Amino acid sequence: MKRGENMEHIIFTIPPLPVLITGGEGLFKKGEKHVRREYSVFDLLYVIQGELFLTEDGDPHQIREGEYIILVPGLEHYGHQGCQDDTRYFWLHFQEPSYGFAQQGGENWTELKLKKGTFETPTLYHLKIPRKGKIDQKAFIEQQFRRLIDDSAQNSDLPLRKQLLFEELLIHLQKEAFHIPSASERVASEVQHYIDRHYKEKLSMEQLSAALHYHQDYITRCMQKAFGITPGQYANKAKVFEAKRLLSSTNDKMSSIAEQVGIDDPTYFSKLFKQIEGISPVEYRKMMKRNIE
Repeated sequence: MKRGENMEHIIFTIPPLPVLITGGEGLFKKGEKHVRREYSVFDLLYVIQGELFLTEDGDPHQIREGEYIILVPGLEHYGHQGCQDDTRYFWLHFQEPSYGFAQQGGENWTELKLKKGTFETPTLYHLKIPRKGKIDQKAFIEQQFRRLIDDSAQNSDLPLRKQLLFEELLIHLQKEAFHIPSASERVASEVQHYIDRHYKEKLSMEQLSAALHYHQDYITRCMQKAFGITPGQYANKAKVFEAKRLLSSTNDKMSSIAEQVGIDDPTYFSKLFKQIEGISPVEYRKMMKRNIE
């Protein structure tokens, strides 16, 4: 399918949502450029740092830090210019055989609703995601990408968990396209950014409240509404995510790793790690060493 002129949004009818295939993180050194290629699936690129110069189907694009582009199946793309600085980016491949294009997007979910559900049929929506866009909530998106490309857990249900994360990412891209984040989403984003910078410290709700100037109960409600978890749960996930990196890349003792992620009690650290990952830190490290060997 060749997109029409000025068709700047991709339309997906959901449910079901598009399916994630694979993903990764890439780096172009200064002067390097993207190779010429054509995929039979969608290719989502998000620039973490630097700037990409890509041409797709004859149309040149500049994708700067904090921006993304969705490349369409069957259209050739290539780098028309070398990167001016070292450029890091995430990439995801996903598939959806049925899609379309539109010049205009939507202002809210009501506009995108196609058909109300019944007792036997689901409510249908159109996702109208911009083919190229700038991300406001960079911390959330980049964390979502990192979780999507993290294969260290090796759980048998990991592909299913990643599909759920990918669906959350698509929904978030649609929300950002509305450009009208709710008050709770704005507060949750502030909380997220603060925790990402301070999760290794002894965080408390009192500290969050004092730093962000919101009531503790309001902070918790906003996080639960926006992300489905409390600030404490978000901080614990951040601690475990960093612990996984340390377990796989260092020979530090468990007590040292626990301390590095802000947990004084190694026993509690092991219990929390197993609660979130399904295996103990010791088992995780052994598994990672077997994978390397």
